[in-house]
Amino acid sequence: MGDIGDMFREMRDERRALRFKYGISCPQCRVVRPKAAPSILLPQQRCKVDGYRDPRPRLTDEQRKAAMEERSTY
Repeated sequence: MGDIGDMFREMRDERRALRFKYGISCPQCRVVRPKAAPSILLPQQRCKVDGYRDPRPRLTDEQRKAAMEERSTY
């Protein structure tokens, strides 16, 4: 695949690793729509459906690197 395709694949893999390690289910989604799958939020991310913002502090670069390293060991 070309350079652009490889770049997007790396971005997608990073997003998946971060959501796997640091993602939480939106508590507002679970209350308002109990039968639907809740949105998975990273720290400081806003839910597109309910507008809830995760109050945890933003991830540091070290946390992002650690998530990618853990994901690559699977």
